[in-house]
Amino acid sequence: AGTFQDRKTAGTSLYECVAAAVEELALKTKGAGNYGSIGAVVGATYPEELNQLRALMPHTPLLVPGYGSQGAGAGDVAGAFDKQGLGAIINSSRGINFAIRKAPYSEKFAPQEWEQAVEVATIDMIADLANHTPAGKLQ
Repeated sequence: AGTFQDRKTAGTSLYECVAAAVEELALKTKGAGNYGSIGAVVGATYPEELNQLRALMPHTPLLVPGYGSQGAGAGDVAGAFDKQGLGAIINSSRGINFAIRKAPYSEKFAPQEWEQAVEVATIDMIADLANHTPAGKLQ
C-alpha cells in the first residue's frame, strides 16, 4: 500500500489527492446533515494519517478498520470522529467475531458460549470508544 499511498503527485501524496476527490463528491451529496453519501475507508493503524484524512474530509463518513485484533485502540481511532462524536464507524470484525479465542473472553466463556463472548466483546468495545473518543458524547 505504501508504494501508492505515499507517492508524491506534484508535491502531494496520492492519498491526499484521493481524499480531496472523495471530499468533493461528499460535498455534492451532502444533505441537511454534515455528511455526504460518499464515504472512505481509512485504517486505524496509522493514527496520524487518520487524523490528517479526517481534516481533509470533514464531510465524508469514515469506515475505520483496524481497532482491536489489528492493533489499534480507542485513542488511535479518536481522530476519526468529529467534535460531536459523529462521522465514523469503527470496525472490529476479528476482535468481536473471534472473541472466544483470546483473553479475557476465552477465560470467562466455554467454547460453546461463543455468542456470549461476542456480546460482551461488543459491549466492551462500545464502552472503550465511549470513554476514549468523542463518540462518548452521544450517550
